[in-house]
Amino acid sequence: MKIGILGLPQAGKSTLFQTLTRGQALSGSSRGEKIHLGSVAVPDPRLEHLRELYHPKKFTPAKVDYVDAPAIETKGRERGALSTLTALRDVDAYALVLRAFEDPSVPHVMEAVDPARDAAWLKGELLLEDLAQVERRLERIEKALKVGKKPEDPNEFEALKLTRACLESERPASSANLNPTQERTLRGFQLLSSRPWIFVVNADDEQMKAGEASLLAPIRERLSVPGTRALALSAKTEAELAALSEAEAREFMAVLGIEEPGLTRMIRICFEALGLLCFFTVGPDEVRAWTLRAGSTAPEAAGAIHSDLMRGFIRAEVIAYEALAKSGTMAKAREQGLLRTEGRDYRVQDGDIVNIRFSV
Repeated sequence: MKIGILGLPQAGKSTLFQTLTRGQALSGSSRGEKIHLGSVAVPDPRLEHLRELYHPKKFTPAKVDYVDAPAIETKGRERGALSTLTALRDVDAYALVLRAFEDPSVPHVMEAVDPARDAAWLKGELLLEDLAQVERRLERIEKALKVGKKPEDPNEFEALKLTRACLESERPASSANLNPTQERTLRGFQLLSSRPWIFVVNADDEQMKAGEASLLAPIRERLSVPGTRALALSAKTEAELAALSEAEAREFMAVLGIEEPGLTRMIRICFEALGLLCFFTVGPDEVRAWTLRAGSTAPEAAGAIHSDLMRGFIRAEVIAYEALAKSGTMAKAREQGLLRTEGRDYRVQDGDIVNIRFSV
């Protein structure tokens, strides 16, 4: 899972990036643009418990990759020329950072601090960028039609027209109601609004004490997009927490009234936005977490591990993590009949421990 971080200058997105990656970031470039890349392990108490049970040689949690590119400038750009976004075309979702904190020493690029206004501006810019890309492609197809050439892919032409209508009505491309074939056709365009957006309000501690709901309500009202995903946190405070030991962090969180670190909350909302779940493979050699689309079948889970397992899939031995934790060991779980044999149609559930039987 790869998440791109976007935002206006001085919104605190780089601070958020450093926090989410616990400072373990690398610098790089994409098409001449300076970017920062970082990965973080997905915290999962279930996986930690499995490590204690098996004492494996290797322990591999799921991970999230974050990409931080330059801020989106508000001036000096032409329509369809958001060059800072080219480095973020291959991500799975976007975290749009909105500034709520006041700091006279750090002026806002739009003068006054207004996260709801910034959310609407970012939404508009991303939709315009997509619209420009779709219109360029449609113009080429329509020119070919005028000289008697048929579209190379009729599905693409229809999908582009539906997407253009959607974008012109200020709705993201993901709401264009394309059929599966049309979606596959447009996948190569990597439209910015075809992927989930998560609005992250960067507030100060006093604002957080007033409650997250008061920070998020104006944004949801301004955007008028059903199911808007958003959370509020203090990137500065979260950065301080990330620098502390686990015990010190718990104590600091208790003082501030923080129930859960922002890193964990961010990962959870990303999983929800992308419809992902985790399943596990266990043994003395390795205990590992794998990410998978919710609703995926056992053969697809096998394919996430290795293509040979999917090709030669016979059956899957499955037990829910809770059942194994309750029984104590896999041997006891087997004695109690908690280990199940599932076939090709089985849909993997979050927390399943899976052992694939295959033959190639």
